[in-house]
Amino acid sequence: MTTSPQTRGTDPQENVTLEDLVDSHFHIWDLNKNYYPWLTDKISQNVAKVTGDYRSIRQDYLIDHFRADIGSLNVVAAVHVQADADPKDSVNETAWLQSVADSTGNGMPQGIVARGDLSAPDAAEIIMAHCQYANMRGMRVEMHPGLNAAPDYDPLKDETWLRNFALLREHGLVFEVRAASPEQTDGLIRLMREHPDTTFIFPHLGLSIWRDEDSVAAWKRNLQVYRELGNVYVKLSGYGLFGLGWTIEEVRPYVLECIDTMGPDRLVCGSNYPVDSMAASYHRIWETHSALLDDAGCDSAERRLILRDNAMNVYRL
Repeated sequence: MTTSPQTRGTDPQENVTLEDLVDSHFHIWDLNKNYYPWLTDKISQNVAKVTGDYRSIRQDYLIDHFRADIGSLNVVAAVHVQADADPKDSVNETAWLQSVADSTGNGMPQGIVARGDLSAPDAAEIIMAHCQYANMRGMRVEMHPGLNAAPDYDPLKDETWLRNFALLREHGLVFEVRAASPEQTDGLIRLMREHPDTTFIFPHLGLSIWRDEDSVAAWKRNLQVYRELGNVYVKLSGYGLFGLGWTIEEVRPYVLECIDTMGPDRLVCGSNYPVDSMAASYHRIWETHSALLDDAGCDSAERRLILRDNAMNVYRL
């Protein structure tokens, strides 16, 4: 077994005890069980643009490593979000994750969000194949040209993609939005309005990598729309996207904006481990969540919603 990736963050409060937590965004990978091109082939410049130098995580990160990083925190459930395993066989990752949950994971991951290409002609069959596994809960689908698509590709204008998207509701799956660009905002909101019974979840504050003034202003306007729609959740996660040296002061205004706009009933929390292990310890991430909930004035009931109950409900854990 390989050792857990080294973290660069400090953790002055390792022994602190928080409430029951649900980690709604983590990854594990076994490089011998699945093929992860970005982890085993040459460094992906597309990934590096987002994460920075990620060589330290190009090694196995197994469920035992994750539990070791959790340490004393009371993580009662966790949702695995697909880790860009082989796009030609996305079901293999789901099968492996279910086998982990059924054995060494002792039930974890309790939820699995799988990879899916809704533009594929056999997308319906692939979704069915994922859904044979008990812990399957959603699909994480690229909303931008992605790493392999043509630069001008827009899934929201692809009839095949839209037809297959409708299958998510039939299977009771949530839709994890992946990097919808500012240019897609109107189309994405239209999709949300047209599918009010499908739950949309934005990871990493719904902000991703676009941080210019106009994009941040648009992000704030979009949060208002998401709140009004009723079928959208936002994850407090991905602080590592602010850089390997991120501080609570940097992330505070964005997190408080999410809390203020979305409200405590439409937020969940995640670690983005082990990707964010490059920037902070697991405990530091959750201490940051906790401190910012306090800064926002959340009471004990609101904290429980954000830290646990919302994720339990939306992912049916």
